[in-house]
Amino acid sequence: MVVAAAQRCTVVAAAGQRVQLQPAQRGAFRAAALRRVAAAPQQRAALAAQAYVREWTDPEFAAETMASFPDKAIATVEEARCLIEKAGYKYLDVRPTLELDEVGKWRGCINVPLINSAWKYNTETRKKEVVKEDNLDFIAQVQKKIPNKDTPIIVGCSNGTTYSIDALELLDEAGYTHLVGLKGGFYAWFRVFDNKGGRRRSGEYAEQYTHDGDSCGIHSSGAGFDKVDKIEAWVPPSF
Repeated sequence: MVVAAAQRCTVVAAAGQRVQLQPAQRGAFRAAALRRVAAAPQQRAALAAQAYVREWTDPEFAAETMASFPDKAIATVEEARCLIEKAGYKYLDVRPTLELDEVGKWRGCINVPLINSAWKYNTETRKKEVVKEDNLDFIAQVQKKIPNKDTPIIVGCSNGTTYSIDALELLDEAGYTHLVGLKGGFYAWFRVFDNKGGRRRSGEYAEQYTHDGDSCGIHSSGAGFDKVDKIEAWVPPSF
């Protein structure tokens, strides 16, 4: 797929005011990602030198984050949460709806699947299997849920690469101007925040999913569910 250049934006914030989004230079997501990989060692050194807590609620971290996007293009979980809570970004989850039902989702997300998946019985293997097909109405469905193409959007999939890259390129080509990818996707988000947005702490347990409540019964407190694995050791299912 040919990558259309993304018209992104800079963030301008006055003291005590909500950030204002303005168009900035255009660039390609893949090219930007390659440049970031090359610059990673220097960036890590700079991050190590910073003494303040790098959580989205920290004012200094929040100010740095809002000044860096969307030009930075790829957000960590903490940066993404900051952009959602403080800069008005929408979280567009492009995983198959089946995966959201089976694995879980953040209740504040907007789901438009890039791929449609369904369980179907295979008569040869005599087993149920996941069958996938392209969602040919992806852009039309996004436009219905997010009609303003200047809306700032964070795009996430399972792991940040399976569906997100293609989704970002399609949205870029469709004219959406303020696009950011979620590094590590929902699984990275899932290890930091529960489905209601609460912060997890090291040592929490994974849980068996047995109902469709708000938290989906996955990786919350352990109450009312069978403990499975500590969250650090959890391996997500594949869809």
